[in-house]
Amino acid sequence: MFSYVLDYLPGPHNNIFKEIDAIKAFAAEEVKLHQASLDPSAPQDFIDCFLSKMQEEKHNPRSHFHMTNLITSTFDLFIAGTETTSTTIRYGLLLLLKYPKIQ
Repeated sequence: MFSYVLDYLPGPHNNIFKEIDAIKAFAAEEVKLHQASLDPSAPQDFIDCFLSKMQEEKHNPRSHFHMTNLITSTFDLFIAGTETTSTTIRYGLLLLLKYPKIQ
């Protein structure tokens, strides 16, 4: 509710916000690259499908297919993918430590 107040308070949360902004900038750059090479008849991934749908619904003012949602969705998918990957690797290493004969 008052998240803008956090901008003025010192602490480690500021580093997290900077990292989030950096990842969102990366997602925005990926979207730009996809826009430049978009072929609506042959979408390659989620971003291409979303961009195609954005073009279809560009005259609908109530559409949820706009750039902000695309960047946010891409950010969410990136975070979800990296989190599950790191959890799987951590669990695998834990199993190797617990059962050294498997190594």
